[in-house]
Amino acid sequence: MILDQLVLQNVGTFAARHKIELTPKSSTKPIILVGGLNGAGKTTILEAIHLAFYGTLAQSTGRRTGSYENYLRSLVHRGAAHGSTSAVELEFRANQQGIEHRYRVMRSWEGSKDPVRERLEVEVDGVADKALTSTWGEHVETFLPRGIAGLFFFDGEQIEALADMQKSREVLGSALSTLLGLDLVERLATDLAVLRRRHRMNQIPEALKAKVAEKKDAASNSRQVEETTVESLASARVELERAEKLHFELTERYRSTGGELLDKRVATESSAELHRESLDQIEAELREEAADVAPLLQISDLLKGLERQSLAEVNASNQRIVADALVLRDQAIVDMLSTASVDTSALDTIALYMSEDRTRREAEGTVPQVTGLQSPSSIAFLRESALPAARRRLASLLERRRATRAELDQLERVLVAMPDPESLQELKGDLNDASSDLVRKQATLQMVQEALTSTRADRVKADAAYESELDRLAHAELSTDDDTRIVTHVDKVKETLESLRGAATRRYLGRIGELVLEALQRLLRKESLVASVNIDPDTYTVELEGRDGNVLPANQMSAGERQLLAVSLLWGLARASGQPLPVVVDTPLGRLDGSHRGHLVDRYFPYASHQVILLSTDTEIDEITYARIKKFVGRAYRLDFDQATNSTSVLPGYFWE
Repeated sequence: MILDQLVLQNVGTFAARHKIELTPKSSTKPIILVGGLNGAGKTTILEAIHLAFYGTLAQSTGRRTGSYENYLRSLVHRGAAHGSTSAVELEFRANQQGIEHRYRVMRSWEGSKDPVRERLEVEVDGVADKALTSTWGEHVETFLPRGIAGLFFFDGEQIEALADMQKSREVLGSALSTLLGLDLVERLATDLAVLRRRHRMNQIPEALKAKVAEKKDAASNSRQVEETTVESLASARVELERAEKLHFELTERYRSTGGELLDKRVATESSAELHRESLDQIEAELREEAADVAPLLQISDLLKGLERQSLAEVNASNQRIVADALVLRDQAIVDMLSTASVDTSALDTIALYMSEDRTRREAEGTVPQVTGLQSPSSIAFLRESALPAARRRLASLLERRRATRAELDQLERVLVAMPDPESLQELKGDLNDASSDLVRKQATLQMVQEALTSTRADRVKADAAYESELDRLAHAELSTDDDTRIVTHVDKVKETLESLRGAATRRYLGRIGELVLEALQRLLRKESLVASVNIDPDTYTVELEGRDGNVLPANQMSAGERQLLAVSLLWGLARASGQPLPVVVDTPLGRLDGSHRGHLVDRYFPYASHQVILLSTDTEIDEITYARIKKFVGRAYRLDFDQATNSTSVLPGYFWE
C-alpha cells in the first residue's frame, strides 16, 4: 500500500483546504518528514488517516471522549465559517487479487448542524463506487485490518505506553489475535457459549428460569459496571499521560530558562555571604600581621646590616676595654723583665709586640657607635625566627584570600547570570500547578485501578454464581438427549478451539520472537545484551534472555532501552503480519537520549517500511538529526501555525532547509 495524498479541510488547526503529497519519490528515499511545533497539527494528520480508513471505528484518541458525533464536532476548525464543511480525504494505492487499484476515501460533515451527519464517498480508479461505499467498513479490513493498524500508525506516547511490560502484553494479545485469525476463534467461542446457554435454558422450568434470569441480570450488571470502570480507567490514563507530558514540557522550559539556577539562589547567596565574611576575617588577620613584625620583612637586608653593625660595635667596645687593661699589664711585664736582666734585644722585641698588639686592639675599637645596642641577639631572633614565621603566615593568608576571592567572584557571576525571579514567576506557578495536577491524576488513576480490581472481583463472583446456577439447574433438569448432546459437543468444540488457539499461538510466537529479537539487536546500542526473545503463549509476557542464559528483567533496562524494546515489538509484529503497509509515527523520538535516538534514525526509520511518514517537532529531529536522516527523506513539509489567524499552513521544506 502507498499513501499518495491527504487533504484536510477545516479540520483541527487547518483552516480552508490543504493538500499534502505523501508519495515517496524513490525506493531509496522512503521518508516523508512533516515538522511542526507542539499544537501545529501533527497529531491531527495521524488522526485524519485513522478517520479516513475506519470512521466510527477509528482508534480512540485523547480528544475522543464522547460520541462519534461529538468527536467530529471537536475536529471542526474553530475559525470555520458557520455552515462550512469539514472534510478528510485520503488517496492511496492497494493491491487487490494481484491488481493495483487507486482509492480515494472522502469523509465530510458540517459541524454547525445538530446532529452531525457524516458523508462517506469512496472512489476506485477515479470512479465513485456506491456499493463499496456502503460496505467500506468490511472492505478496508481486507487490506488493512483494524486490529493491526496500531502496528503501523502510532505515536510516541504509544511507544512510551508499550515500554510498560503490562501494557505490552495487552498489545501482543490483541495483535496476535488479528494476525493469526484468533479473533474469529473468540467470536465462535462466544457464539458456542450462547448456544450452550440457550439449550441449557430450554430444560429449566419457569420458576427456575426466573432464578437463573436473576443471576444473569446480576452478572450483566456487574459486567456493565466493570466496562464503565474500564472506560474510566482509560480516561484516567489519558489524563495522566497529558499531565505527565505537560509537566515534562514545563519542567524542560523551566530548566532551559534557568529555573534550576534560580532554585539555588538562596543557597548561592548564603554561600556568597559566608565567603564575604571569610574574606573580611582574612583581611582582619592580615591587618593584625601588618601591626606586628611583618612590615620589617621589607627591610630584611637593612636588618642584616644592623646585626653586623651591632656585632662590630660590641666587639669594638670589648677591644677598647682590653686595650686599656693591657697598658698597665704590659708595663708591669716590661719592668719585671728588666729587673730580671733579660737580654735587651729580647726585651725590646717583647715590648714592641705588646705595643703593636695594643695598637691593633685600639684600631679595632675605633668602630663608630651607630646602633647603641648592647647585644645583637634580639636582631638575630627577629631575623631567624620571628620574620620567617611572619612570612609563612602572610603567605598562607594571601593564598586563602586569593582562593576565597576567586570562589566569591564565581558565586557572584552565578548570581548575576541567574534570571530575574519575577520573569519566571508565571512559569514557576504553571509548573507548580502542573505538579499538583500530576499528583491528583496519579491518585485518581490509583483509585480507579483499585475500583477496577474490586469490580472485576465482583464480576467474577457474579459470573461464577450464574454459571454455577446454570450447571446445577441444567444438569438437574436436562431431559432430552438432543439438548444434552448439543451441550456436550459444544463443550468439546470449545476445548478444541482452546487447543487450536494455543497451538496456533505457540506455532507463530517463535517466529515473532525471532523478528522482535532481530529488530531489538538492530536498534540497541548494546548489541550483545539480548540473545533471545521469548513470548509466553498464555500470558503474552515478553521475556528477554542474555548471552549467559539468564533472564534480563525489563525493569532493569533503562527507559530508553525499554522504548526501543517497544519499537522492536511493533516492528517485529508488523513484519510478521506480512502486510506491505506504510508506517506513520507521530512524535517519534519522545524522551529518548541522544544515542538511542541515533539508533532509531539510522536503523529504524529508513527501513521500517517502503513508506515512512514522520510527524516530528524541531527538538526531536533537530538540525544534527536531520542531517543524518536527510539522505532518506523524499519529501519534507513544515506546519506553520499563525497565532493571528489561529490556523496552520503546510509549507514545503523542513525547519533546517
